[in-house]
Amino acid sequence: MYSLRHRRGGNEMKDKEVREEAESVQLMINDSPYTVDATLSPTTKLVDFLRATAGLTGTKALCREGGCGACTVVATVPDPESEGGTKTFSIQACQQLVYACNGWSIETVEHLGDRYNGYHPIQQSLAGFYGTQCGYCSPGMVMTMYGQQKSSGALTASQVEKALDGNLCRCTGYRPVIEAFKALADDGAKALKNKLVDIEDAFKTTCPKTGKRCTGSCSPKGTATVPAREREITVQGVRWFYPTSLLSVYSILDQLTEGEKVRVVGGNTGQGVYKNDGPFDVYIDTRNVPEFHTVEEISGEVTLGANVSLGRAIEVFEQAAGNPGFQHLQELAKHWGVVANVAVRNIGSIAGNLMMKHAHPDFPSDIFLTLLAADAQLAIGNSQDASVAYVSLEDFLLTDMQKKVVVAVKLLSLAADTRIRTFKITPRAVNAHAYVNAAFRFQVDENDGFLVKSKPLVLYGGINPNFIHAANTEEFLNGRRLTEQGLLTEAAGILATEVLPDSLPQDSSPAYRLSLTQSLLYKAVISIVGSEASLQNQSAATVIERPVSSSKQTFDENPEMWPVGKPIPKVESIMQVAGEATFTNDEPTQPHELHGVFIQSSVGSADIVSIDTSEALNLPGVVAVVTAADIPGVNDFAAEAGTEVEEVFASGKVLYAGQGIGLVIAESHEVASQASAKVKVEYANTQTPILTIKDALDNGNVQPDYNLVTGKREAVRVGDVEAGFKAAPHVIEGEFDMGFQFHFPLEPLAARVTPIEDGYDVVVTSIWPAEVQSSIAQVLGIDANSINTAVRRVGGSFGGKISRAHVVSTAAAVGAWKTHRPVRVALDLRAFITLVGGRDPFYSKYKVGFDDFGKLESVDIDIVSDSGCSANEASAGLGAAFVSNAYYSPNWLLKPFVVTTNTPSNTFMRSPGIFQGIVTIESIMDHIAHYLGRDPLQVREVNLAPAGAERPSADPIVKNVFQEDILPLLKESAEYELRLAEVDAFNQANRWRKKGIAIMPMCFNLGYPDFRFGVLVNIYSHDGSVSIAHGGIEMGQGLNTKAVQVASYILGVPVAKIKVKATSTTTNANSSHQGATVCSDIVLLGVKRACENLRARLDSARGKLSEAGGGDVSWAELVRICKSSDVDLSERIWTKTTEYPDAYDIWGGACAEVEVDVLTGQYLIRRVDLIEDCGKSLSPYIDIGQIEGGFVMGLGFCTSEKVKFNAETGEKLSNGTWEYKPPSALDIPVDLRVTILPNSSNTSGVLRAKATGEPPLNLAFAVVMALRKAISAARAHRSRVEWFKIDTPLTVEQIQQLCLVDPQDFSV
Repeated sequence: MYSLRHRRGGNEMKDKEVREEAESVQLMINDSPYTVDATLSPTTKLVDFLRATAGLTGTKALCREGGCGACTVVATVPDPESEGGTKTFSIQACQQLVYACNGWSIETVEHLGDRYNGYHPIQQSLAGFYGTQCGYCSPGMVMTMYGQQKSSGALTASQVEKALDGNLCRCTGYRPVIEAFKALADDGAKALKNKLVDIEDAFKTTCPKTGKRCTGSCSPKGTATVPAREREITVQGVRWFYPTSLLSVYSILDQLTEGEKVRVVGGNTGQGVYKNDGPFDVYIDTRNVPEFHTVEEISGEVTLGANVSLGRAIEVFEQAAGNPGFQHLQELAKHWGVVANVAVRNIGSIAGNLMMKHAHPDFPSDIFLTLLAADAQLAIGNSQDASVAYVSLEDFLLTDMQKKVVVAVKLLSLAADTRIRTFKITPRAVNAHAYVNAAFRFQVDENDGFLVKSKPLVLYGGINPNFIHAANTEEFLNGRRLTEQGLLTEAAGILATEVLPDSLPQDSSPAYRLSLTQSLLYKAVISIVGSEASLQNQSAATVIERPVSSSKQTFDENPEMWPVGKPIPKVESIMQVAGEATFTNDEPTQPHELHGVFIQSSVGSADIVSIDTSEALNLPGVVAVVTAADIPGVNDFAAEAGTEVEEVFASGKVLYAGQGIGLVIAESHEVASQASAKVKVEYANTQTPILTIKDALDNGNVQPDYNLVTGKREAVRVGDVEAGFKAAPHVIEGEFDMGFQFHFPLEPLAARVTPIEDGYDVVVTSIWPAEVQSSIAQVLGIDANSINTAVRRVGGSFGGKISRAHVVSTAAAVGAWKTHRPVRVALDLRAFITLVGGRDPFYSKYKVGFDDFGKLESVDIDIVSDSGCSANEASAGLGAAFVSNAYYSPNWLLKPFVVTTNTPSNTFMRSPGIFQGIVTIESIMDHIAHYLGRDPLQVREVNLAPAGAERPSADPIVKNVFQEDILPLLKESAEYELRLAEVDAFNQANRWRKKGIAIMPMCFNLGYPDFRFGVLVNIYSHDGSVSIAHGGIEMGQGLNTKAVQVASYILGVPVAKIKVKATSTTTNANSSHQGATVCSDIVLLGVKRACENLRARLDSARGKLSEAGGGDVSWAELVRICKSSDVDLSERIWTKTTEYPDAYDIWGGACAEVEVDVLTGQYLIRRVDLIEDCGKSLSPYIDIGQIEGGFVMGLGFCTSEKVKFNAETGEKLSNGTWEYKPPSALDIPVDLRVTILPNSSNTSGVLRAKATGEPPLNLAFAVVMALRKAISAARAHRSRVEWFKIDTPLTVEQIQQLCLVDPQDFSV
C-alpha cells in the first residue's frame, strides 16, 4: 500500500528506514514526504498518484500522452552534473512513472498559493488578466510558467511564449494567458506591468513568516534526499531496478532471460507516441547512472550522455556553437527547440528518442535525422563484456540492442566550409510531429560558385519506414556548383524517382510529402548560397519565424452602470488558477467506489454476434461487465434530446467504430482499462463504412432538414430564383466541403453515479442536468425524482456536453444499478474523441446569378450536413437560416439536407450550422469577385443589405451596423488601404513568400428559442449576503460573473457579497441546456427579474421605515428587519417564453493579414483586427475573452483541425493530441486587436447588452479569405488564374498543394 509517512528520528529506526528505502520509492510532494511501496501498480503515472493518493486534484488529466499540458507540475531533482546540487523544471505528470520519481520533490499548483495563505504572483497575474475561462487548463498554465521561471531564473517575453508550446486552451484564445505571464517578464511591456501592479494590489496578503507581502509558496525544502543506492523492487511481478553505475546497468541487462521485455526509463516521454509498446517485465531507472549524464567538450568533440535531456542538449549546443568547428550546433539547437514541447524536452532523453526510432523505423525522429547530418556517433555499451563500440546513426538502426544500451552520443567538429540546414514541416506551429523533416549537409567552396566538394547528405524523415538517404540525389549533387542554373530542377527530378512516400490514412498525401522533399532541398540550397540568389528567390531561404506577439483591446466601460459594464476578472478565476475550483472527476473517491471503462467497437458497420467477457471477468479487480442486456429500462440515452434512439450500449448492430458495446467495472480505472481490451466481440455482416457526405448521398442516406421558419422539412424560399437566374447577366456554380471539428474541451466527459436511500446521486460533466435526470430515469426505468443531479461547473463545452455527456452518465448508472456501488466513468481523450461526435461536416453546392458589379440577383444553395449515425442534432437547417449573413438578394432557394454516416452521432458545436452557412456565402462572394475580376471587398460592399431589407429566415434588417459603423472604423483602425498596397508590393518582390489581406462582415441574428430556466436568489438575514442558484451552467463563458454583476447592480450589494451556487435538479428543476449563446441572456433575464422583485420588496420595507422615521439603516440591518417582518428574502423565477425580448442582430467585422511560405504551405497570421457589436457590454473582459476565444476556435476549424478515418474499419484515426491539432498559443495572430464597437446599445436583450459567445467564431473565415489571396498570388506566377475551390480545414498541406509548387521554377 501507499502511505504518507513523516520521517522519525532516532538511531533505533535507522536499520528499518534503510530496509524501507530499499523496498520502496520515496519522494516529496509539496514539502510532505511520501513513500510508495510495491503494492501500487508498476505502471502508475505521477498524475494518478497525485490525484488519487495525495488528493491534489489541481493537477488535471486529459490526453495522457504529453500533448495538452493540463497535468504539468514542477520537479526538483538531483543535478547529475553538480554533486549535491538540484535542478528544477516543469514536467508532464501523465508521462512520468511514479516509480521513477525516487528522491524527487514535486510541486503542484496547490503549493504555490491558496485562499488561506495568499496567492503566488503567477496565479494573481493569470486571474487578473482574465487569462482563465473554464479554468481546467489554468493550473497547468501556472505550473508551466512557474517551472520556466524556476529553471531560467528570470523570464523574457520570448521565453514566455515559447514556454507555452505544450499547453492547450480551448477557451481563451491564449492572448490573455500570454500577456498575464509577459507582465512578469523582465522585458514585459510597460502597459502590462502597470496593470500587474493594480492586480497585485488587489491580492495583498501578509506572509505569516516574514510579515511582508505574500508571494505564494515558499521555496521547496528540497528533494527527498534519498541517497543513490542500488536497489531492486518487485512490483506485482514486475521488477524495477535502480542502478547507480554503468556496470550496474550491464549487470542488470546481463541477467535478463530470453523473452523478458525491458524498458529503460529516462523520461518515459515515448509512451505518449507509442502507447502499446508494453507491457514490460523489467524497468530500469537510469537517472542515477552518472555515465549517462556526461556533458563534455574536449579536443574538438562534444559528448553527451544517453540520459541528457533534449532541453539540456539545446543549452550545450548553443554554448558550443560559438567555438570553431561547432557552428552547425546552432542549427541543431534551433531544430531541437521545436521537438515536442518544453515539458517533454525537460526530461525526454537523447537515447530515449533514438531507441524509439530503433523500435519504430516509421517514427520521424528529428533527433536521429539531425544527429546523422552532423556525423554524430553513438557509444553502444555491451553488457556481456562491458565493451563500448562507436557506431554511426545508420548502423545503430541495424544493431541488435538486446543486452546493449546507448551510453553517449559524440559530435565531432566539422570543417569550416561545411553547411548544415535542417527543417521540420508540421501541421501546427509547435508540439506537432513532422509531415516531413529534413537535414542537409554540404561542404562547399564559396569562391567557386558554391562547388560541392564532397558527397553531400540529403536526408528525410516521414517518407516511409526504410527511407533515410536520397542517395541518387547525393551522387548527382557531388562536384556540382549550387549556383548552376537548372541544377535544382534537375535534382528535384531525381528526387521524384527515389523518394517514394508510403500511403497511410493517417499521413499527409504522398504527393505533398514528395513535393516537400523537393522544396526543402531548394530552401537549403538558397539558404547556403545566400546573396548569390536573386532577391526574389531569397525568400525561399528560411521558414517563417514568429516574432513576439502584441495586442490591443478597446472598449467602453459605461461607468454609469457599474458594476455592470465594469471590466472585472471572473468571480471564479483566482480559485481556478490555484486549483481550488473542482470539476466532476475531482470529486473525492467514495467508499467502495468502482471505475468503468467502455468496451468500444472496432468496426464501423456490423452485426454483433457475441460478446465474450470471460477473460475480462477473470482479471483480478474486475467486478462486473454490463452490456445492453443488463439495462433494466430503455436502452436510449436521449430522453428529450431527439426523436431517434441513441443506444447506451449497442444491442444488435454497430453503427460506428468506437461505439459503446458495454462497460467493464473494476476496482480501479487501470484494471478496468486492461479488462476492456480483453473482451472479445464477434461480428457478422461487416460492411464498408460510409464515412463522407458524398458516399452517403450516393447511398441514399439523405433527407431534408428543417426550415427554421416553418418548422417543416422543406427548403427556404424567397422570391423566384429561376426568374432571377434568367434576369441575371452572369451565373456561376460551385461546391466545396467543410470538415469535422471536435469540441475538445480540456475536461473530458465524466460522471459518477452513487446509490443512495431514495435513488441515485449524480455528478456529471453536463450542461443539461435535467436531461441527465430524465435519461437515467429512462434507462433505469425509475421515476425522475429518484435522480439527484448537481453540476458546479464544467471545463468547457462548446456544445459537446449538451447531450453527449449522457452516454457516460447512463452507462455509469447501469453499472451502479447492477453493482449497488458508486461507479465513476471518466473518459480519456482517445475514448472521448472516438465515442462521441462533434461539429458536423458540411457540403455546399451553389448556383448564383449577379450583375456586372457582382450584386446578387438569385441564390440557389444545397447545404448538406453529416449528422453521423443519428440525425437527432443535425444543423443544416441552421446553416440555411444564416446563409444570407449581412447580404441581400431578392431571390433565395436554400435547401438544407442531412445525411447519416457510420461515424459517431454529431452534435451542436459553437455556432452550429451557422458558421458553415456564413462560410458558404462568403465563399460565393469570393467566387463572384474572381469571376468579374473585381476586388472581393467591393463585391461584398455592393451586396450589403440595406435597412429594411428582407431576409430569408429573420426579420428585416433594422440597420446594417457593419456597413454604417463597423466597416468605416475597421478600414481606418486596420489601415486597410495602406496595408493592401504593402501586401501587393511584398508579393511583387518575393517569389516564395506571399501575403494576403481580407475584410469579412458578420451578422448573427439572435432569437429567443423555446428554452426556459429556473433562477433562485436568496438574501441571508445574518449579514445580507446573497446567493444565486440558476439553471444555467458556468463553463467558462462568464455566466456566473455576469449574473453577479447584474445582481449587484440591481440590489446595490457589493460583488464580493454575492456567490453563485451549483446547479441542481432540485433547486433548478426542468431547466433547459446551456447550449447556445442566448441561454446566458435568458438566465440573466431571470436573475434580473428575481433581483428586481427582491429589490422592490426591500425598497417597500425601507419606505415604510422611512415613513416611521427609521429608514436610514444599512443593507444588513434592512435585511434583518425584513426577515422579522415576514418579508420573503428568496425569489424564484421561471423564465417564460412569452416574456422574452425580441430577436436582435449581433454585428461584427474582421480584417486578417497572413503570410505564406509557398514552398511548404506553412503560414503566419500576421495581424487580425476584429470589431464586434456587444451593445453596452455587461462585462468587457468577459466579452473580449469570448470574442478572442471564439475566433481562435474558428481558426482551428478553418485551418488545422483535420480528422481522418480508416476507410476500411471506420476507425477515427485523429484520436489524440498526436494527430488532432487545435491551435496552440503560437498559432494565434501575432498582432491581435479587438474592439467592442463604441457607442452601441441594444433595445432588446439584458440591460442593453448583446451576447458574445458564438458570433465571433464565424469571423475566423477571414483568415481563409486572406489565405486565398496569398495562394492566388503564388498561382499567378504559374499563370494559373482560374477559380479554385477551398475546402476547410485549409491545412498546411492543402495550402502548399494549392500554390502549385513546380520544381521547374527552382532557379537561383
